[in-house]
Parts: sequence; C-alpha cells; structure tokens
Amino acid sequence: MPAFTQDWIDWIDENVNAGMDKDGIFKILLENGYEHEQIKKQMEHEPAQKMSSQSVGQFHIGKKVVNEKLLPPVISIEGGTRLDTDKAEFYLIENFLNEEECATIIEKIQDHLRPSLMVDHDTKKSSFRTSRTCDMGALNDPFINMIDERICQTIGIDAAFSEAIQGQFYEVGQEFKAHTDFFEKNELSDHDKGFGQRSFTFFIYLNEVEEGGHTDFPMLGVTGVPKIGDALIWNSLNADGSCNYNTLHHGMPVRKGWKAVITKWFRLKSPTKSFDQRLTKTDNEKIKPITEIGFKVEKLDELLHEKILNHYEINEVYKKDETVEGDFITNDEEKAEQAPSTLTNLSARLKKEIHDYLKPKLEEWSGVELDPTFVYGIRTYNEGAKLRAHRDRLDTHIVSCIINIYQDVDEDWPLQIDDHHYRTHDIVLQPGDMVFYEGARLQHGREVPLKGRAFANIFCHFKPVSA
Repeated sequence: MPAFTQDWIDWIDENVNAGMDKDGIFKILLENGYEHEQIKKQMEHEPAQKMSSQSVGQFHIGKKVVNEKLLPPVISIEGGTRLDTDKAEFYLIENFLNEEECATIIEKIQDHLRPSLMVDHDTKKSSFRTSRTCDMGALNDPFINMIDERICQTIGIDAAFSEAIQGQFYEVGQEFKAHTDFFEKNELSDHDKGFGQRSFTFFIYLNEVEEGGHTDFPMLGVTGVPKIGDALIWNSLNADGSCNYNTLHHGMPVRKGWKAVITKWFRLKSPTKSFDQRLTKTDNEKIKPITEIGFKVEKLDELLHEKILNHYEINEVYKKDETVEGDFITNDEEKAEQAPSTLTNLSARLKKEIHDYLKPKLEEWSGVELDPTFVYGIRTYNEGAKLRAHRDRLDTHIVSCIINIYQDVDEDWPLQIDDHHYRTHDIVLQPGDMVFYEGARLQHGREVPLKGRAFANIFCHFKPVSA
C-alpha cells in the first residue's frame, strides 16, 4: 500500500479547499491505489454511499479532479464569428446593437457616471484605470433591462449567473491598462458571493472613436476596433476551469474624441439557481442564421392572390374549426365559447402552385437551395384570437412564408417576430402582403387579441436541400 506523498497531500488540500466534491476526490484516490481506510483517515471523510463513475459528476485532468459545476459553460454564438485560435474562446458579433440603441445607452451612461474602480479598489492604482463607470443594472431602467436580457439570450446563459451590466466612458487620455477579467486567488473569496469565478465577458462598443480607444489582446494577436454596436465575447477561463492569461487585454488610451462601451460579466455559479439551469438555448436557437436579419416583407403576385382569394370565398361553407396541439392558438376570455381559428383546405394543385411560386423567391432571399416541405391551408383567426410566441418545427420549417389573404379587422394585428439578435419587431401585413422568415430559429407570434372578425393567412415551409 503506497504512502501519501506530499504531492498528493497538497493535491487533496487544494481540491477540498476549492470546494470540490469530496466523494469524487475519494474515488480518484481509490483508482490510484490507495486504500479506503487510508483515504478516510487522510481526508477525514467517508462517502455516504457506494460510488460509481455514473454517480460522481467529475472530469479527470491529469492528476487533478475538477468539479463539473465549476467548469465554464459550453456556449454557441450562432450570429457571430469565432476567432481561429486554440488560445482562447473569442467571438465577434457585428451590429449587435443599432445606432439608435447605442445613442440611447450613451445618454443614460452620461447621466450616471462615477470614477471607475479596480477589483481591489486600490487608490494607489488610480492611473491604471482612468475611465468613468455607470452602474446600469442599478438604474432599473426598462430599456437597459431589455438590452441585458438580449445579451443573456445571445450567449445562452441565464441572467442569474451574471453580474449587472456596466457602462464605461473614456475621454482623451483615459485608458484601462493591460488586465484580465477573472479574479485572482486572493480576490476570489472577497468577490465570490455565491457566484464563483468570472467566465465570459460580453463587451459592446457604443461609438466609433475618432482616434485611439482600441482594445488590444496581445496574447491573441487581436485588436478590437471601436465600431458602433459591435460586440466582443471572450471566455476568461480554459476548458478545465483554470484562469486563461491569454485573455489579457488593454483598453488603449483615447487620443481624440471619446469612447463609450458596456460590459457584462458571467459567472460559474448562481446563489439562486441550480447548475442545470445555467444554459438557456433551445435546439432551435442553435440553428445558424442564413440571412442578415431573419425576415423580409414582400408582395404576392396579384393574379395568384386573386386565385387564392376566390378559392377562400368559394369554400367558405366548408371551413372547419381548427385544433392546434400545444395551445399555440387561444381565445381571449370573452370569446372562449368560439373556436379561435378555422381552417380552409387547399387543393393539391393550388398548394403546388404556391410552393413553386415561392421557392425561387425564398432561395434568392436566403441564398440557400430549398426543398418544399409543407403548405398549410388557409387559417382564419377569429375575433379575440391570440397566437402564442413560438418557434416552428426544427426539421421542416427552416425557411418559411406567411401570406396574408384576407382580413376584416378594427385595428392592425401585427406579427411580433425576433431578429437574430433577439430584438422584437412588429410586422403589419395587409391582404396580398407576405413575410419571409427563418421560422424554426426565430420566435414569433401574435399575443395581443385580434380586434376584428377575421384574419386569414397561409403558411408555407421549406428546408435546405442539404438538411
């Protein structure tokens, strides 16, 4: 039976003090030839139940054991570009915020500025970081809260695993010298507060600086150039949870003009939510975008619209109450006794004509060769109807089209649809209008009750030939 060397004793102490699973440590020691009673005496711990590889949530990295709950999350940034390097996980998203959004944020930052602080608040280092900061999360501002939510949705990490959003403002000569965003060992205990180490940084430029103000990552060979709305995202940790010093970065001095940015940091843990609640993206959200925004409004050919409308009117007496699984279509409480929608079937010939008409137009818009998958009949929403916000079928509804055929309404009934950066848009369609959209990826619906008697649409769906 081997005796515990000082190397193994240090390893046990390091992992226990870091809060690693003691049962997991126990199991590793068993696998390395130590006896049960010997380990029990050294650790002053005995597992509560018999262990197996399935019951211990651990990863083995050399001689170390790393708790799965302290590893950085595996994320996907579908609308961005990942840096081609194995030194760090680093992404760029262009135009994450538009000019109007950036201008609004800048105004709010300028109204609530204070001197920026270092993590250790050491006044001797006042020349290290010379910007001013706005604690935007403390403003309880609906617009800022919406931006914060979009950041969390884009990175796919629940907000409970993050810090409040911050804004920074740099004037001529001001900078943030080379630093990393993670907490050093001597800092972590003071700043943990149930959140653990920092993992991802989500950093957004709000203006284009006249001169200077770049963000240099010298170890990665990357320079972030301030451009309105562009976002940089990087992981300050390695895959094994250790600090990644390759993410060292320097907010270079502003030489002319000024610079405004916002920053949001994500953490490994949450004091309010469990580990399995950390990641939020569905499989639909992980579909790679194929167009710049995700939707486009077009006009239907007038002759085809007239043909469909004639079919709708002739078959009025044959329409049936519609039942849709999952409560996607519901009624306003005042109209609970009537079906929220009815369905008028289309002939096979008319379905084919609609698909053949749309296919080249959708291919031109999307830049993807498409296979037709589905043409729904004419759905008529009745007074008080609501369409729950949802994403379409992952396998067949990748590129879609809604055609507005007929409406008898007292008020416009907009389609609310997200773009690729989780910004919600209201699209108002008139008869003969149609909207192309990436149906499986983007959330869409009509959650305000219909004020009117009828709103008739056709839904057409395609998938990429390569899918």
